[in-house]
Amino acid sequence: MRKKILKKKINKIAVFISDEGFGHSVRQKTIISEFFKYNPKIQFTIFNDKRLLFLKEYFGNKINYNFYPNTLCTIKKKSGELDLIGTKKILINWPKNSNMHIRKMLKSKKKLDFDIIISDLVPEAFQLAKILNIPSFGVARFTWDWFFHNTRFKKLKETKMIKDSLKLSNKIYFPTFVKKKVLSNDYFNFKETNLIFNKNIFKEGTNQFFKSTNSLKCLIMDNGTKTNSNLIQKTVKYLKKMQHIDFYISVDNFSDQLKTYVAKQKNLIPIQGLKNMHRLISYVDFLVARGGFNTLTEILIFKKPALLIDEKNNPEIKANLDQMHKLGYCSIMKQSSFKSNFEKKINFFVKKNMKNIENKLRSNYINPNGANQIIKDIVTIYEESKSNC
Repeated sequence: MRKKILKKKINKIAVFISDEGFGHSVRQKTIISEFFKYNPKIQFTIFNDKRLLFLKEYFGNKINYNFYPNTLCTIKKKSGELDLIGTKKILINWPKNSNMHIRKMLKSKKKLDFDIIISDLVPEAFQLAKILNIPSFGVARFTWDWFFHNTRFKKLKETKMIKDSLKLSNKIYFPTFVKKKVLSNDYFNFKETNLIFNKNIFKEGTNQFFKSTNSLKCLIMDNGTKTNSNLIQKTVKYLKKMQHIDFYISVDNFSDQLKTYVAKQKNLIPIQGLKNMHRLISYVDFLVARGGFNTLTEILIFKKPALLIDEKNNPEIKANLDQMHKLGYCSIMKQSSFKSNFEKKINFFVKKNMKNIENKLRSNYINPNGANQIIKDIVTIYEESKSNC
């Protein structure tokens, strides 16, 4: 009789998460939660900087947390547009900074006894996996080399070095709503998946909010990178003229004086905290927001019409808005449409665009089970590799 080969389970996972906004952390919350269904005793260690508290608020002591500095990110101007000079400096310094932190980690190599590494999307994580001789997997809306290739930096050697790091991965997963529109150069093994989303992810620990009786409710979202904070603050004083709409506004970055002003206005409702802001997407009639991929995902899942804000020099936002607009899933809002031009833009959207966009969104089903697809594929790859050893 043939002896049955027991499949080796994944027991320890390192997750390196980018600090470029909250979308990366939100995706990994869903993926980690799904992984616990596969193995409730699995040990996770998160490597991150700014989002550790955001993640620990959800997982508590169920997983481990390690500080890891953000070695690759973008810099924004006060206007919200991409600062090409500042971002270029980050890119040029990335090889030195990432190598320094990998060497530092390897000084305690015995603590790096992981079965696999997942990264969303920190390029040097794949270098570390190669050194440790373990599989590595990426999750991304876009790859950093693609981003810099489309941001006037394609000739820099550092852009190629990022590409070389990504090539070390076993596979990179791209959650998408448009097939064959992956924001990457397809030189490595990749797989498209459905969107990654958990409707319960923002419910825990949120407060009750005032439920408007007005005929229209709009959420004006600030975002993880605070790109549009300045524009939103300068637009607030024009909102009181639009009494037919109640505006729910993210006020975390407002001055105390501006928060007081919002509190005094009948049609302005302050929202504090990331989870409270995102929970409102399912409640309001439409939203004004930056076109980051996490926000796009929620728009598609909850079928909410939106004015998505353009961002100068940012190829990811441009691609996101182009894809959404081509499908009839949103309207595009220029930064010049804020402040005194905001009322005109909103009224036109409500009268001419909102209903058509809502109908278009409701006519298409978007499956949010991308996390489940990714985990099944990773588990299969890992178990097959171990059974062949």
